[in-house]
Amino acid sequence: MRSTILRRSILPLFLAGCFTVPTLLHAEEPAPVPTTHAAPTTKSSAVIGGPSSKATAADPFPGATPQNVVAVTAKIFPAVVRIDVAAETYAEGKRDLRRGIGSGVIIDEEGHILTNYHVAGRAAEIYVTLANKERVRATAIGDDHWTDLAIIQLDMEAVKRKKISFKFAELGESKDLVPGQPVMAVGTPFGLARTMTLGEVSNNERTFYPDRMEINGYETGDFANWIQMDTPINPGNSGGPLVDMNGKVVGINTRGGGQNLNFAVPADTAREVADKILKSAGPDKKGRVDRSDLGIDFKPMQDLESFYDIDVNKGVLVNGVEHGSPAEKAGVKTQDILVEINGKIINVRFPEELAPMKKMISDLPIGGEVTLTVRRGKETVPLVAKTEKLQGAIGEEKEFKSWGLSVREVTRKYANERQLDDRSGVVVTGLRPGYPSAKAELIQGDVILAINQKPVADLDAFLKLYNESTKGKDAQVLLEVVRNRGHQSKVLKISYER
Repeated sequence: MRSTILRRSILPLFLAGCFTVPTLLHAEEPAPVPTTHAAPTTKSSAVIGGPSSKATAADPFPGATPQNVVAVTAKIFPAVVRIDVAAETYAEGKRDLRRGIGSGVIIDEEGHILTNYHVAGRAAEIYVTLANKERVRATAIGDDHWTDLAIIQLDMEAVKRKKISFKFAELGESKDLVPGQPVMAVGTPFGLARTMTLGEVSNNERTFYPDRMEINGYETGDFANWIQMDTPINPGNSGGPLVDMNGKVVGINTRGGGQNLNFAVPADTAREVADKILKSAGPDKKGRVDRSDLGIDFKPMQDLESFYDIDVNKGVLVNGVEHGSPAEKAGVKTQDILVEINGKIINVRFPEELAPMKKMISDLPIGGEVTLTVRRGKETVPLVAKTEKLQGAIGEEKEFKSWGLSVREVTRKYANERQLDDRSGVVVTGLRPGYPSAKAELIQGDVILAINQKPVADLDAFLKLYNESTKGKDAQVLLEVVRNRGHQSKVLKISYER
């Protein structure tokens, strides 16, 4: 599905994954490059993608000669997969599945596959087609919408039972990329298996500031700049590897804008995110990347140094402070110049320097104290803040069938956008016609604060009270809701005959 991902953007970017599949695209795939490595039976202890060796000093950037292109294609094709996904979505108060196609690359001998969040994030059903035409079920291991990355894993029992062989790719280092360097994009555009395209790196630190990027409302791109390349990609390419002429993955293809404007997540970002997802994942728990947040919106200092009478290459402008955030509690104010974090000098003169600075904040210990030094007028003011766990504007969402509605947790950003008093309760995201919630005249956007006079602190509390009510088969349920900052009472009349 083509999706616009930029608000107020001048670039017609589209997500290059989750292409909706027409019947034609279910045709048999072309013959793959033969594979020789059998699936392993022992767990790997190696770093994801294996060791990353550098090109020789005599030839740091191997050319895209026909021989090199053919050799790299033969090396990478066996590790590239097609991903068929049924992703979780909510509409009219009920959970549904939306099907699409994307790409992925196998990154270790355990069958872990790196792809995009907008391909496999919130996936409920996943099938992977390997280079040898074998189709295997996969499971979601974890995802991270902030970097548009996700990890899925092949069903290794099925792989071993069917004696399926596969290869995995090696992750390279994106920090060494330079404009003009030849690269190849590999994936399944429009569902067409293992297609490669050739081009060059156009920019190795692309930012879209001041536009904010999102995936169906989920923020992305805040903590890393993008690789821009003229290598053609199309819907369905997302999640596939961007490869250098050594055959190493230097990026994950993510979005295209047409007219030779295409973008990838850097491999250095992908390696770190994949490691954290795999380390935090458990048998009954999806892996994730937890980050710290101060609740500050920043602006580069370019052309503002003289206005604020501050040295060039020093500081970053505090463009906004979220209500209730750690920064507000610490006393940070809009128009302050943040010059140091824990004694480290901050220098954000240009937009490209924003993402590394935001990542430095996100890497701080969650719940730990951080010393901030700000310039306020002619004064230098030391402040101490306590970081909080980063949350996006959109919280977790669930369906509650008996009541005929779906709800989502209230995050700090959502509460501030809707001018709510705090983060208590859950917000109604959809209603099923003819069900108790719709009959009680709840509407989308209502915030439920209490069930039968018991407070709803968050989504977990709502789930607990809902289960208690349905287990006891309560015929009537009293809800306290906030609508347009006013409090109302709603009574659900429940029938358990459905």
